[in-house]
Amino acid sequence: MQRPSVVAALRAAGCVFAEDEAELILSTARTPEEVSAMVERRAGGLPLEHVLGWAEFRGLRIAVDPGVFVPRRRTEFLVAQAAALAGREAVVVDLCCGSGALGAALAAHLDRVELHAADIDPAAVRCARRNVARANGVVYEGDLYAPLPAALRGRVDVLLANVPYVPTGEVGLLPAEARVHEARVALDGGSDGLDVLR
Repeated sequence: MQRPSVVAALRAAGCVFAEDEAELILSTARTPEEVSAMVERRAGGLPLEHVLGWAEFRGLRIAVDPGVFVPRRRTEFLVAQAAALAGREAVVVDLCCGSGALGAALAAHLDRVELHAADIDPAAVRCARRNVARANGVVYEGDLYAPLPAALRGRVDVLLANVPYVPTGEVGLLPAEARVHEARVALDGGSDGLDVLR
């Protein structure tokens, strides 16, 4: 498929930023067949990041597997705040890590980092392991602090956590890209949205 036909197919499917999405698909796909398959998946409603297999986050390409929470650009603010507090080296824990984007982005900013991340979702853990590998990070599967090694106690300099915060009754109001294609455990924050944070 050529660029004009990719743009037309995406626009017909309701993609607001069809031109930008077409550029990303065309630059990511390795073959014309892959372009067609990616356009078909995107036109079918799959989030662009799941179609591409990655999301840009603070200048990094973060791998994003199907079903895994897509890191949002607005969360880059959290990483910037953590970077300002961390200095040039730190022991970092990324809880509810999803793809591991926050920990990976902070690690890229530091001179020296000991990075640990944890998530309850096995798919997210598999994805995060790839993303934190460049920082020699370790990802644990389990609920919040439970899977972290006891040796971390009293040594953590920075705790990053983008916890689920959508009230249970409002999950159904989220855009389909999140509601249908991301793990509910990454979105649902309980009756008032604060269960995990508490």
